[in-house]
Amino acid sequence: MKPEIVDYLITNACPSISMRTQEEILKKQMNIEDKQNYISKILLSEKLNLVLSWQNPDGYFGERLHTPPSNSKVWAHEGCVRYLLEMGLNLDYEPLKKSLDVMLIDGWNKECQGIAADVFGYGMIRASLFAQAGLHTYDFVQEWIDTALYSFKCVAEAKDYSEIAVPYRDKYAFLPDRFLPNIYLLRILAFTYSWRNTENVEMLAKAYQKLYDWLPLPPTYIKVKSQLVAPAGNITGAFNQDINESVSVWWFFFYELSARLGMMGKNSPFYPHILALNKYLEGNEGLFIDKYNKRGYDVWSGYSGLMLEENWTKRKYRVYDLTFRSHLINSLVKQ
Repeated sequence: MKPEIVDYLITNACPSISMRTQEEILKKQMNIEDKQNYISKILLSEKLNLVLSWQNPDGYFGERLHTPPSNSKVWAHEGCVRYLLEMGLNLDYEPLKKSLDVMLIDGWNKECQGIAADVFGYGMIRASLFAQAGLHTYDFVQEWIDTALYSFKCVAEAKDYSEIAVPYRDKYAFLPDRFLPNIYLLRILAFTYSWRNTENVEMLAKAYQKLYDWLPLPPTYIKVKSQLVAPAGNITGAFNQDINESVSVWWFFFYELSARLGMMGKNSPFYPHILALNKYLEGNEGLFIDKYNKRGYDVWSGYSGLMLEENWTKRKYRVYDLTFRSHLINSLVKQ
């Protein structure tokens, strides 16, 4: 990353991007005073304070875990917790700590009951949040690490996609005991380390080669009797190509989390698309300037935290966010 781009983000972008650029891209160990100064500035954010206004006294945000009520402008609990984490806050911040503590008591899975919820496996949402917060020692996190590894094993061991899913009506349905990694399972592995041994890393590398050869895949569902359940963002998009507006939000998801897994290095089939991103950045003085539709980033920010700036009403805020995310991915790529 060019020094001038580092200075550009640190000097001009919002406090979260400035702080995370130093800590995560430059790998700088901040002293307590500088860190607290950044946290104080982050806590002045209007958007952050709006999110905090949705927190109940027990620490739960809103009324639901995963999906906000129809026509509600209040995010679900999951999105609020992830947003606080993406803003760079940690467990020293009491509202974040409370939001995780409340997920350890009965009733944490608000709205998520019934057969469809059980099949969907809402516990992986909780595990993904705890993993990102650095809370790796809970038994339920380890259980979902095992499930995440199994999802990649399904891909690694299949000769073709027909061994994982088959046509059902006008869609595809998973075969019994077969499924794909999804966004939550990616997060669980991306932010944990106990699973990282030679055997598992080699298995993931094999699965990533299969994914590269197969993508894009048809939308695929879990079949429960005659009901189809959407399994939380399967890895089915056209991520085996250069970034473009049609896949941009999910491209950033996939490449950042995969880079955290160590699956975007020079030996990865996806690596040429990292090089293409870098060529684009070099052609624009290190900046990501393409005007992508902000709706995807805004609507999904409650699930992803990709939009760290207050809003994108001005071009420069979009540039700060996407430039930071592009260089963060690069900093995570293992050479």
